[in-house]
Amino acid sequence: MDNAKFHQGEMVRKSLEQAGARLIYLPSYSPEFSPRENFWSILKAIFKKVKARTYKNLVDGIKEARSKVTNSDVRHWFTHCCYCTP
Repeated sequence: MDNAKFHQGEMVRKSLEQAGARLIYLPSYSPEFSPRENFWSILKAIFKKVKARTYKNLVDGIKEARSKVTNSDVRHWFTHCCYCTP
């Protein structure tokens, strides 16, 4: 789990333990365990390609990146980052 303050509460720990899970906090910055880093890499590549310098270019770049990402990609990112996916 990342180190967000809302993850560090006693209620979170108790809930996880009751479910049979073990609580392990990630290092402060650990992109290898963050599925969103995969999306950001796609987004940054598109921004470079379209030379996004205006708000419209940014919005268009985000739309293009989103259109390229499939549900299968997202599932793979979570699996690659060692999160169980059903």
